[in-house]
Amino acid sequence: MWIRLLELAHGSDHDNAGTEIWSTQQNIDVVARAVIRCFDEVVREYGESAYRGKWGEHFPRTELEALRTAWREHRGGWATSATPSNP
Repeated sequence: MWIRLLELAHGSDHDNAGTEIWSTQQNIDVVARAVIRCFDEVVREYGESAYRGKWGEHFPRTELEALRTAWREHRGGWATSATPSNP
């Protein structure tokens, strides 16, 4: 995965109008684990009900669980493909 953090004068501007302030190339496993860990920590620290008051949105429980499921399935595929076949 290539991740770029851009500073845009207006949020609706095209990426080409932004200034890159940080970028990284990471394995998808690393990114998924980091996102899941961060949201798990936020919910542990603040709780889902306080999340909206702090960030103005409902806690993205459905999206988090979908990411967690996709990540586990992806990891399972890696384990299967990395395991040598038995003749």
